[in-house]
Amino acid sequence: MTNALPLHLLTPPQVVRLPVPHALRRALPLSHEAESALSALLAGGPVPHFDVTRISEVLSEASGHVVLRAPACWTDAQLRWVYVVILRQLGSLNDRYGQLFDVIDRGLDHTTSNAPISKTKAATGMHTDSSDARYNPDLVALLCVQPGSLGGQSLLANAADLLARLRRTHPELEPIARQAFPRDVVTPGLHDHRTAIAANTIPVFAEDEHGLVFRYMRFWTERAMAKLGLDVPAELTQLFDFIDADMAEHALRFNLQRGDMLIAHNRTMVHGREAFEDLPGAARRCLVRAWVDGFHDSRAQSLSLRA
Repeated sequence: MTNALPLHLLTPPQVVRLPVPHALRRALPLSHEAESALSALLAGGPVPHFDVTRISEVLSEASGHVVLRAPACWTDAQLRWVYVVILRQLGSLNDRYGQLFDVIDRGLDHTTSNAPISKTKAATGMHTDSSDARYNPDLVALLCVQPGSLGGQSLLANAADLLARLRRTHPELEPIARQAFPRDVVTPGLHDHRTAIAANTIPVFAEDEHGLVFRYMRFWTERAMAKLGLDVPAELTQLFDFIDADMAEHALRFNLQRGDMLIAHNRTMVHGREAFEDLPGAARRCLVRAWVDGFHDSRAQSLSLRA
């Protein structure tokens, strides 16, 4: 028997935009003081406290994301300071790639190396963050410092909606979506060998004490199986094809401008970006990624998976 899903989870996603809280604007360090203030924050210094109730509520609802808009005239250091203050109100910053990781084109190719796609200019495909079975950030955040010259449009989709459509049209694929398959090892500190890859298995859909968990990385799953000498089951390819087609049809597409801060619930929201190009002489595209742990204030209704 298929569990009924709440009707509010079946509505198309919309971009939820909120301004940076006024209390935080008033606490903004002066431009010449922002670099040292940011360094103090990243070193574990005290964080100005303000009310993040509305932000938390939006992240915990079916929308699962928010775009906060800060003035584009603020300096890079001021934007990063505000960004860190907001995120540390919501949880703790993970340091696997550094608390703040600049997503820029580093001239790498993820198809011929273990480089994360975040270090390339390629389209990422729709995905959730972290390929490590033992670690799944609660929130993924992206601060737009420079939108770049061409491309790079942001994509966002709701995994609960996707699950509802899967159950409605291809219920026979749900069991394979719950089965754990290997993903390639790309996280710093983990060794790239067959034993590590074979142990790094993750299902697409699962549920824990906080509700729905969606973890999707088609490229890294298929590459892991190739490295292990395994054929990708036809049913898994069918599932991946359905997910990609569904998100291509239903994903929300939007552009991040300088000062925009996208925060998404990594358990229920799927994100991606289109390929981009940095034109010669123009400012390079730069988004600042952060992973937030400890955000378990979810008010979303649990979505029990079918046995």
